[in-house]
Amino acid sequence: MRVKRKSGYHHGELRRTLLDVSIGVIDKQGVDALNLRELALRAGVSSGAPYHHFADREVLLASIAEEGFGHLEAAMMAERSAAADDATSRLAALGRAYVGFATTHRGYFRVMFRGDLRSPDLAQARPRAFQLLYEALEDCQRSGVAPAGDLQPLVLTAWSAVHGLATLWIDDVLPRKGLNPEHLAPQVTTLLSSMFAALAREQSSVQRRSRRPARAGNKAPRG
Repeated sequence: MRVKRKSGYHHGELRRTLLDVSIGVIDKQGVDALNLRELALRAGVSSGAPYHHFADREVLLASIAEEGFGHLEAAMMAERSAAADDATSRLAALGRAYVGFATTHRGYFRVMFRGDLRSPDLAQARPRAFQLLYEALEDCQRSGVAPAGDLQPLVLTAWSAVHGLATLWIDDVLPRKGLNPEHLAPQVTTLLSSMFAALAREQSSVQRRSRRPARAGNKAPRG
């Protein structure tokens, strides 16, 4: 469906329109369906108009990705703020927000993790959601519900789980019958939290055993 041709767009309005139309195309048809000439037709502007805002398709995609990371960060922070006041609940909230954002904002999510996009603004926006996850797991360590030590494997495990679920869902890989990401996300985050807590308990148990004094053996009689 094409947008009716309009003239006299305000500079900022046209940029917003181009972004919104692009996100809608990617949501419904995927990234490969997007090109600037088709975008101009859909937005109802001349074929050269998009180039006043985006030098090429890659710049447009980088702008979508940057905006997407900002929305993802906001969604994760809002869900975390609404969670119960304990480290495990806050970690689970971040995971639910991540999957929820992906499944309701596919146009953004399909662009955000492309490795071929480069821009200074995107480079700053990308790590922020990752940092929220890092801080949540750091909090879990302090609370004793995640094993102590290097955080990197824990962060990557948690991220891989929620990102994998989100990607499988929006790419239509999972069977839709009987599956719902709104139900799966809490289950996955609960399993992750339980696994981290079990590892923390095992680590603590090993440390307690290692601190116990060794039992004195029978001494050989002196000759």
